[in-house]
Parts: sequence; C-alpha cells; structure tokens
Amino acid sequence: MKIAITGAAGQISYALIPLLLERFKFPIELSLIDLEEKVGQLRGLEMEIEDFCFPQVKKVASGSDEKTLFKGADVAIFLGAKPRGPGMERGDLITTNAATFYRQGKILADVANPNVKAIVVGNPANTNALMLIRGGEYRLKNQIQALMRLDQNRAKSALNLAAKQREEVFVFGNHSPTIFVHEATSEVTEFVRKRGAEVIKARGVSSQASAAKAIVDHLEDWMSKDERRYSAALYSEKNPYGVDEDLVFSFPYSNKKGILKLPLSQQEKEMLLITEDEMKKERQIACTILFSN
Repeated sequence: MKIAITGAAGQISYALIPLLLERFKFPIELSLIDLEEKVGQLRGLEMEIEDFCFPQVKKVASGSDEKTLFKGADVAIFLGAKPRGPGMERGDLITTNAATFYRQGKILADVANPNVKAIVVGNPANTNALMLIRGGEYRLKNQIQALMRLDQNRAKSALNLAAKQREEVFVFGNHSPTIFVHEATSEVTEFVRKRGAEVIKARGVSSQASAAKAIVDHLEDWMSKDERRYSAALYSEKNPYGVDEDLVFSFPYSNKKGILKLPLSQQEKEMLLITEDEMKKERQIACTILFSN
C-alpha cells in the first residue's frame, strides 16, 4: 500500500508515522511531501524511518514534486496547511489554503489510485476537503473525508472525565466552535468546542500527538473489513439530515453503510443549522478566492 503524506516535515507527521507503522503491519510505501525549502528536513525524516527498522516499510520517497509523489497513492493524508496560531481567524486559513487544496485535488484525481482514500487534517479541514473535491472535478467526492475523529475522541475524553462513558459518540458539523456532540450535555459540547484553542493557548501550537492518534484511529476504521461506526466529515450529497448537498460535513458514519440517520432533538436541529450556515460562508469565501485568482 502506498501512503502519501503532505506537510510531512511538520510535527503532526513526526508523531503520526511511528503510530501508523505500529498499527498497520501490511507492506507500505511512504511518499513524504512538503515545500521545496523543507526537502532537507524530509531527508532527515527518511533516515529516522530507516532507523525504525519496521519490516513492512518497503520504500520511502520524499520531495516537493506532488505529481510524482501522489502517483499511485492508495491513501493520501493531507497535513499540509497553514496552521492556526494564537488570535488567527478561520477566514485567514481559508484565504491561505483554498487554492492549494484545489490544485492538489486535480493532481490527486489525475495520478493517484482511482480508489484512493484521502483524509484532510489541515485546517479548516472541512472546507479544505471540499476544495480538494472540487479541484478533482468531483471525481473523488466519495473518497475524501476530513478528520473529525479528534473531536470524537475529545468528546469521549469529556465523558470519561465526567464518569459518563458511552460506547458510541458522534459529532456533527464543522471542525470549529460550532460543532456539537450528539445526545450530550452542553458542558460536553463546550469542552469539545474549546479544547483546540485551549491546547494552543497552553502549548503555543495546535494539537499534534492527539491529532496523529486520531488520524490512525480514523484510517483503521475506514479501512476495516468489519463494520465500524464513527464520526467523519464527508461529501454531504444525499444526506438524510437536509444539509446542503455541496459541503463536507461531519455525520455519524458507517464504513459499510454510509451516513447513519439518527434522531435529533429540537436543540440539535438548531445547532445543525448554525454549523451548516458557517460552512456555507466558508465555502463562499474559498470560492471567491479561487475565482478572483
């Protein structure tokens, strides 16, 4: 299996790759992609991967040539995006990242395995994933998901801290302060909404190790031969909740059955509209930037 990772010189990648190789034991080729000025760092990462001595690693390639490194990819993990820093608005991230993901979407659709599974992590992840889909002219619309597993894991953490463990936890909407946790108290939803900003305030950077763990959790569930139910942001076409059908929106999801239809309370329906409206506005900003260039 060939796994391509963008933003591979960053700290999430540094945390992700050992976890990925610990969890997945099948033969793996790694393509590490980043900006030209970070190629030296990528070579250092290559050397560390060699020194891991994981027997399933059959090949490692790195560089900035996306067409070459995405070619034949079975899995693509999009870490590469301008990270959110203290005081940065989401609009700033959209402005910076929309054109990049649109361009990469065309490359991915042209050269990757036609059955590629792509997961977008770089924020704003949902809108970046939509730009990836649009860049590929919707050819990969059902094969691109944005990471919501970190929010799901945070919701489980909040429930565990409150001694209210649950087998299944789902989050709806955008990876932003408008997200909400299904059938949870307002305290749990607020915990999830604020957690990312609190990590940035405490560490000065966004979540890294926990994000890496969430990526591996997501991929393991997505690729499992057994049915797995989890939260995933995916293309909203034909969704059962009445959400605009041209967004990448987090729903309860089964890797075998698709989007799951769960009953929503009146309050949850109202929160659904709020997070949907936010995502429509992000889409408008992203598309305006694309058409103005």
